[in-house]
Amino acid sequence: MRPFLLFTLSVCLPAQQKQYPNLNATAWMQTSAEYVAATTQAYRAAERSMNDALADPNWTAAYEQGTDFRGLPPAVILDLDETVLDNSAFQARQVADELSYSDALWQAWVKEAKAGAIPGAVQFLNTALLKGVAPFYVTNRVCDAMNDDDATVKVLKAHRIPFSRERLLCKTGTSEKTERRKLVAAKYRVLLMVGDDFNDFTAAPTTVEKRADLAHFHQAMWGTKWFVIPNPTYGSWERAVGMAIADKLGKLERKQ
Repeated sequence: MRPFLLFTLSVCLPAQQKQYPNLNATAWMQTSAEYVAATTQAYRAAERSMNDALADPNWTAAYEQGTDFRGLPPAVILDLDETVLDNSAFQARQVADELSYSDALWQAWVKEAKAGAIPGAVQFLNTALLKGVAPFYVTNRVCDAMNDDDATVKVLKAHRIPFSRERLLCKTGTSEKTERRKLVAAKYRVLLMVGDDFNDFTAAPTTVEKRADLAHFHQAMWGTKWFVIPNPTYGSWERAVGMAIADKLGKLERKQ
């Protein structure tokens, strides 16, 4: 029976099946226990480091920090999307509808204010607040922190994410985050940084090799002062590898 079944399946399957490049990554984020475990693990480790940082006045996680920071109040800097807010539903729509990313589609999604919360994030942020640590959000969302009707403000409040208007640093021009980190570091001692992209921690190069070298250079920061939330669906790594499927295939290492 087995040969007959194989023949039947081969006849019934279409000659070319549809390809969904982001399907596995999105399904992993939305359904796997491993994703929940990974994000929760990262935030719990960050909380432990935050306790160490509070006890050490010489501790800072920001290279943008000045030399005289020991008397400054403590803060943590976080990205929003795929770090605090979960936009995997937007990714799922793109996969199911066979749509490529566009800024118009993204802005429409943001306006819906339907993003979820990354597992572990809300608990970490509330713990930080209870310990007197100010959460700052450095995001490349286009938003208006002063507007109660702003979609990003609404979604933060909906998830009871600790939020104050002066600590939501939205994109106003360039997507480069260094200058916004400097604004925080000028008035606060930055204990930790949390993000899903290399650029959430420092300005990252645009080639695979240079990114790997810089990640190695900063190896003492990972898991101590810098904490990465896994995001396999998109990021600046794609620009380094190449956005086209052929480019990505060309970078795969296939050992014989």
